[in-house]
Amino acid sequence: MNFIVAGVGFWGRKWIELLQEHPRASVAAAVEKNQLAAEWPQQTYNIPCFPELSTAAAKVSADAVLVVTNPSQHKPVILQAVGLGKHVLIEKPMVTSMAEAAEVAAAAEHASGLIMVAQGYRFVKAAALVRERLVASDIGDLQAIKIRFRRHLPDVITNPEHSIFALPHSILLDMSVHHIDLLRFMTQREVTSVLAVEHDTPDNAFKHPSNALSLMRLQGDIPVIWDGDWCARGPITSWEGEWHFVGSKGRLFWDGVIDDVCRTSVRLEIPAEPTKELMPVEPVQERRVPLLEHFIDSIERAEQPQPSVADNQKTLAVVFASIESVVKKREVKLV
Repeated sequence: MNFIVAGVGFWGRKWIELLQEHPRASVAAAVEKNQLAAEWPQQTYNIPCFPELSTAAAKVSADAVLVVTNPSQHKPVILQAVGLGKHVLIEKPMVTSMAEAAEVAAAAEHASGLIMVAQGYRFVKAAALVRERLVASDIGDLQAIKIRFRRHLPDVITNPEHSIFALPHSILLDMSVHHIDLLRFMTQREVTSVLAVEHDTPDNAFKHPSNALSLMRLQGDIPVIWDGDWCARGPITSWEGEWHFVGSKGRLFWDGVIDDVCRTSVRLEIPAEPTKELMPVEPVQERRVPLLEHFIDSIERAEQPQPSVADNQKTLAVVFASIESVVKKREVKLV
């Protein structure tokens, strides 16, 4: 599948590298207004780069557009790609407001191409296993969920001038979106309310607080605690976080061990029974590969890849309700 990659910043370059290495994908062109950034695809891979998507689409043959611009610029690029009749893969967060999400959803309903949001953590095998075990009621009736996330983002994005470090509510908008998508995917339940707070830390590398706590409720009045920190000191978690599902009969754990790669594991604990290792080790190095392959496979079968725009709207609704809760200092109901 031939892609036009819109956006050649930090993550855009990572995507171009992946697409060029994957046997079923290639980059036909890039789109970037910044002249210095635009030189990188040409110099590195001999990929032409244009300042406008319309120009790139007229100059090269491409099946799909990958949107990796700054999230504030996602909506116009998505709508233009839809208007050009291309399939569209969108980096998260899809957009930066629910009004923008509604515009994209309306366009998607009439699009000739298929549109997917790149929420890749749901393609980790452990996520599918947890979903299966919850359906099978291994732990009985679900009572509560606890999610813990710890990372030190400046170790990953070493440029302190990167826009993420100045983004308000960054931990909620750019990171909790992954865990909320996982929460909805694994439980197959929707979030009905959220009460969220942010707090600063003495070693924060961001302009705004990089820590947040959320108390959500799922359908069935099931409480969920999310505790996120990406200027963490001490041991870190996998990017998927550490999950603890409490049931009426037992507990299900999904967590990870960090070494050269992230290795996730799933285990089941029932009182008075030996612990069952359901997935002792799953090496997780590149979460975008199964996501990309799902997108390509779905396009080839003419099936809607997941998550769709409509599905991701429900995830974003929780994210923006969390931000509203922080600002207004109150619980926000979603349904």
